[in-house]
Amino acid sequence: MKVYPTFLPYRQASPPRVKRWLAAGAGGVLLVSNLVALIRPDIGDASALYAMIPGLAALWLLCLLFRWLFYRFARHNAWIYQQQVEWVQQHWWRKHRQQIALTDWVLVGPPGITPDVWLSVINQSQSHRRPEPIKEAQGQAVRLRRSGVVDIEQREIQLAKMAVNQWQSQHQAPLKCTPLHCYWLGSEATWQGFAAQMAVQFPDVVLPEQPQYWRGIDTLDEMTDRLNATTGSKATILCAGCQCVASEAGSALPAGEAAFIWLLKKTGNVALTRGEYFQAQDDEPVMDVAARALVQADIPQPPEPCFLFSQPDELALEKTGWNITQHVQDLNWGNINEMEAVVVQTLAAISAENTGQPCGWLARDPQHTLAFGIVKSYETARK
Repeated sequence: MKVYPTFLPYRQASPPRVKRWLAAGAGGVLLVSNLVALIRPDIGDASALYAMIPGLAALWLLCLLFRWLFYRFARHNAWIYQQQVEWVQQHWWRKHRQQIALTDWVLVGPPGITPDVWLSVINQSQSHRRPEPIKEAQGQAVRLRRSGVVDIEQREIQLAKMAVNQWQSQHQAPLKCTPLHCYWLGSEATWQGFAAQMAVQFPDVVLPEQPQYWRGIDTLDEMTDRLNATTGSKATILCAGCQCVASEAGSALPAGEAAFIWLLKKTGNVALTRGEYFQAQDDEPVMDVAARALVQADIPQPPEPCFLFSQPDELALEKTGWNITQHVQDLNWGNINEMEAVVVQTLAAISAENTGQPCGWLARDPQHTLAFGIVKSYETARK
């Protein structure tokens, strides 16, 4: 999971041992007195030697004072050090708990394309019918039946354009913005088709020639930093993507496809947390990662709904306490590779917006073994 700043404890100074200092002082006085008594017959007048005793006592007292001051300064430095450590850790947690808002979304996949379809998916209503796998040349696949294109690249372009058209139908008011950044998940050719359709349907939205590539939860982290660094609430980030997976013989899941569009702002109806990631090669248990996702979202227990795709049994996700059986999306989407996370995040956002309750998600990540996250409605996020 994301590294929490830890620091070595400040080396504590021990207080001066007064009994030892008193014993050393008294012993020094007795030693000098005895030496004077021994050598007095040889030197006659020993007043100068006796005068050394108060001087030695003053030196002893000065050394004790310096030792005490050293201890007090060390205690003060340790207190300042601890205050700075706490400030750094509190600042880290404040930043780690920052959120961004998903203000507009479009989701395209085998089940459908319209918001009412996705409401039936999250509610698991009787009106929802899982897409039936179809047989392709290389194997089984689940596809959006509105598209009859067979070539994978051309199909991706068509789905990306369909996502833009759907966004235009969902977004009644004219949209005019220049996103701070634009992230894309998909091929270069599909991006060009997407950008061309955006120019037609949203001529007042200015897109860059080349977007930044979507890197999963790392990109979510980056977008959270960038939006929270802005002043005001008008700054936007546009995320989009489209992938169609080619069918393969012997694949555990039929090939799937998905497209999405997100418009993100600093505040809005649905709040996305940064999320946490799990690395199989690290020593940290997956339960700790899941638990810290709850701390990050400031909720005491796992949310009841959690959208996910099937994960390997060796991860032992059942120990996390998250609901990993009710909203598994494999049969709705098939194998969609790197699109898994954005699909379950979007479904979680739809659920949170419509129920007002936090919703979890977990998925494989392009950079990490697994990613966890929680989406909250605006009212829940403010509490």
